[in-house]
Amino acid sequence: MNKIKELLRSRLASASALLMLSMTVVNAGNYIYNLIMGRWLGPSLFADLSLIVTLLLIVTFLTAPIQMTAARYAAIHTADGDGKTLASLRRFIWFAALGIGLTLTVFFALFAPALKNFFHTQSSLPFVIFGAALPFAMLQSVERGILQGRASFKILAISYQVEMWSRLLVSILLVALGLSVNGAVIGISLSFVFTWLVARSAVTGLETKKNISKEVQFELLAFAAPVLVSQLGQILINNSDVILVKRFFETSEAGKYAALALIGRIVFFATWSVVTTMFPIVAQKQKMGEPHAHLLWVSLGIVAGVSLPIVLLALFVPQWVVTVLFGEKYLGIAELLWLYALATSLYAMANVVINYRLSLGMGRETGFAIAAGIAQVLGIVSFHASLAQVVYVQVIVMAALFLALMWRNFLRERAVALLRVALRHA
Repeated sequence: MNKIKELLRSRLASASALLMLSMTVVNAGNYIYNLIMGRWLGPSLFADLSLIVTLLLIVTFLTAPIQMTAARYAAIHTADGDGKTLASLRRFIWFAALGIGLTLTVFFALFAPALKNFFHTQSSLPFVIFGAALPFAMLQSVERGILQGRASFKILAISYQVEMWSRLLVSILLVALGLSVNGAVIGISLSFVFTWLVARSAVTGLETKKNISKEVQFELLAFAAPVLVSQLGQILINNSDVILVKRFFETSEAGKYAALALIGRIVFFATWSVVTTMFPIVAQKQKMGEPHAHLLWVSLGIVAGVSLPIVLLALFVPQWVVTVLFGEKYLGIAELLWLYALATSLYAMANVVINYRLSLGMGRETGFAIAAGIAQVLGIVSFHASLAQVVYVQVIVMAALFLALMWRNFLRERAVALLRVALRHA
């Protein structure tokens, strides 16, 4: 009991509580954004906007490795008190992020017409608007990573508030003025700019003109590679279903499924703060030679505690949830809501294990995420006669992913030990 009380008073618990409170507000704002857009635009236009939102989540394939790399090395060098090396690392990551962002801007500008035709959207302009803001999305991830690694969770939380509120207010204003999907996408794009300005102003004392050595650059890339793999798996898992449904189903059905995905993902985003706070704390404890395995179990417990009530709510009163959030036009997805929430809960638990291992510099578990993402894509491509089939595929794949990770990291050794004891006494 004393150990539990100690853990609840730990940095992980307090920082998680702060970020979870902030992210609850952020998620509420993001859901209000989607609810308003879903009601104002209707299923067909909302499907177009949902595609842009999905592309935004796909961009995390690049922003998350940038932020996690900056966070891990900021945590390590903060523990060492080595501000000069950290400043040099930040400079290197900053320019790399800028280059990636500008490349994406050119890509979306050139291929916007092709994307319009492939996804059957009404205009190519939203792709151009979205692409123009991506350099700021990349740069904000650098600054957020530094804040995360230095355990500046209060300022980090504020940066997410700025992103949400600017996106919500600007989008509502522009859509109300008649700009429709384009107005909503402008709101998304400007939120990157505002967030970068806030995060950059909070990162102080790290100005330098020194370049890091080739060896350190290689070390950064060696760490970023498995994180990139992990994010590719996360993108496939969290977003491939929406994209494939947009491809295989009529626009109205795709819009309803987009609403299902937004509601079901409450679990993942509600528990994201746990992973965010666990990551730098575990990295620092490893650097200082302190025990850290208990933080994994605390994190899993928090995620399970948040997930279960959401799944039960979706199971017992799905019609009420859908009606309150999106209206009666979306009631066709109600019976699938608890299954989608269950799939998301299983992935949220798996994500804790993957990120715990990454914080220790161990990336082999990311291969499991890639395998699960590919399995999900192949499963949906093979089984999409109905929206129910799409959801069933995800439940099966996410259950297999979580069980495989638990078996590899925790259950296998205990099972072998028990088997040896049993054989010894046979």
